[in-house]
Amino acid sequence: MGSDVLEFYPDAHLALRLWNVYINSVDPVVKLLHIPTIQSTIVATILDPRSAQPSKVALTFAIYYAAITALCHDDDHEPLELPCEKLALLNRYKLCLDQLLVVPDLMDRPELAALQALAIYATCLRANEVGRKVWVLVGLAIRLAQSIGLHRDGASLRLSPFETEMRLRLWWHLCVLESRSPEDQGSPPTVDVTNRELRLPLNVNDNQIYPDMTHFPTESAGWTEMSFFLIQTESCRLLHPVLDTHGQHSLDAYLDITEKRKIIQQRSQYLYAKYSESGTPLGRLAAQHGTTGYKKMEFVLRLREEISLRKQKGSQGDPTPDVFQQSFKLACEDLESNQVLSNGDFGSRFKWFFNIYTPWYAIAYVLRCLSSSPPGIETGPASALVEEVFSRAMSLHDSHSGGLDGDYGHQSIWRYINVLRYQALSARHQRTQASMSTSDDDRIQTSNSGPDCIKTSQSLIDTAMTGKTATMDETTVVPESSQEFITGPSQNLFSPLDLSMPEIPFLPDWNAVINGCLTDDVYETNSTFWDDGPAASAQF
Repeated sequence: MGSDVLEFYPDAHLALRLWNVYINSVDPVVKLLHIPTIQSTIVATILDPRSAQPSKVALTFAIYYAAITALCHDDDHEPLELPCEKLALLNRYKLCLDQLLVVPDLMDRPELAALQALAIYATCLRANEVGRKVWVLVGLAIRLAQSIGLHRDGASLRLSPFETEMRLRLWWHLCVLESRSPEDQGSPPTVDVTNRELRLPLNVNDNQIYPDMTHFPTESAGWTEMSFFLIQTESCRLLHPVLDTHGQHSLDAYLDITEKRKIIQQRSQYLYAKYSESGTPLGRLAAQHGTTGYKKMEFVLRLREEISLRKQKGSQGDPTPDVFQQSFKLACEDLESNQVLSNGDFGSRFKWFFNIYTPWYAIAYVLRCLSSSPPGIETGPASALVEEVFSRAMSLHDSHSGGLDGDYGHQSIWRYINVLRYQALSARHQRTQASMSTSDDDRIQTSNSGPDCIKTSQSLIDTAMTGKTATMDETTVVPESSQEFITGPSQNLFSPLDLSMPEIPFLPDWNAVINGCLTDDVYETNSTFWDDGPAASAQF
């Protein structure tokens, strides 16, 4: 350790306060540590960091970084005297973690404490940034974990029951982090996030396990300190088989989608029945978290179904506007469910955690539909909803990366999300201008052209966005730097974006969301993409 790292170490009083914040605002949703045994190590490191092992110092810095991250999102926390602004502390602890964790010693001799620190750091970093760094750190943690066999059952390695449990917690947490890579970065996971051959950690409280135990305890039937972790992991293991693209172009595609919908329903009922007795706020939070994940699955499956139908109809296509499609309603419901997690009465101390689950698929698709909505259709509620979710996701990112004009705004999926947003803003502005110049007779004729369809669509939108009051600024001017990406009135909305860029390894669902087609369709229209793009994408 360099002396400059220890110069940033907080004083004992602040360090203990941050440790307490971690226990209350991070540990319940990121159950990696065994609090009864690690607490003495943490306190000893706080009192004398210069005598502590580098891995222990790194773990404490990860805890401080996580605690400040939680405080940045929680407006209701108790006053805490800090030596400087929260964002300055985040950057300070981030600098220390970079120096402590990306070092040759960790690469050559991985320790569990250092890997726990890396996992906590990568998790909380995702609440503050969505660049490639998080993706790379998670990949590094997975490779180091595999190097010491964390992906294997500790019992087969003749490890103690306690060590086996702690290793399982860390490995499955890394799998959940990696499962976000398709939506965050457009890249397939590097590990099998389902791995049915490896069991999950036990559903127990921390006081049911201890280092000297010789047998595994009996699992609790109801809610425990591990239940939130297990619900999240179980949902993740369900999501990937459900969203698996194998067979989606076959004649049995509809049967496949129907079966997957049954799996979603059965699994959600199972988890609800298993943990329904919990009346705690965290239990209700876990239920809402699971519901949001299931809505995402339903939206993606419905979108695939509609694309298949449109493909079967050929050149005739489906004349129904996109904002009237069932997929648009489901995408809005996904956004609204995600919004409940951040704005509901579930506890502000965990808002930081749900900021790492920004629903980019739903945001991109709603923006895509808004860009093509016909004149005379009120889409304000949907616009307000997507803007609120988008603005919340960007609230801290701007502070860390200099806004959308910095490197952050030009990385992979982010760049195209902003292109879609500018398209929606531009399209709405054009419709507003056209409406102002249209005669009253023309407006009456337009409103009578499809009353039943319009009424149905507005009912769906109102249902999905009840109570939303914010609106997009209809006079918003699209920045000149994005004009080259905006589609004109005569341009086909679903003409593919430039997929020849090798840094955009779009997966099937991103092709469906952004381009309105599945991967095979993109290959037919733009086969050169696969020649330039990553080989890993070809398997999809």
